[in-house]
Amino acid sequence: MNVAEIKRWVKEHGVEEKCIESFWNYFNSYQDEYADVFNSDFPNYDASFIEVFIQKILFSITNWPLEDYNHIVVDIRVRYKERYAASYKIVYNLDGSVEDDYLSFD
Repeated sequence: MNVAEIKRWVKEHGVEEKCIESFWNYFNSYQDEYADVFNSDFPNYDASFIEVFIQKILFSITNWPLEDYNHIVVDIRVRYKERYAASYKIVYNLDGSVEDDYLSFD
């Protein structure tokens, strides 16, 4: 895959919109399920201070050298009150389905 192919793949699969939506679903679930931890990570939480943006999109050859387990990985950065607060990564199979996602805090 070259850069143009990756860009075309991202557009065809609506990855930019889907990964931001997936982030918010994950983040809101985290807020509900782990309220105590969330409140310590985000004191006096106010959603208007959250900034979410795609930092990078990667093509990953995961099972080198067989090249039979490849993915597109989207790395989203999260800023809260002007500081980096978290990263959200979502891993797509080449058919556009989600393989995995995870949220980690700085």
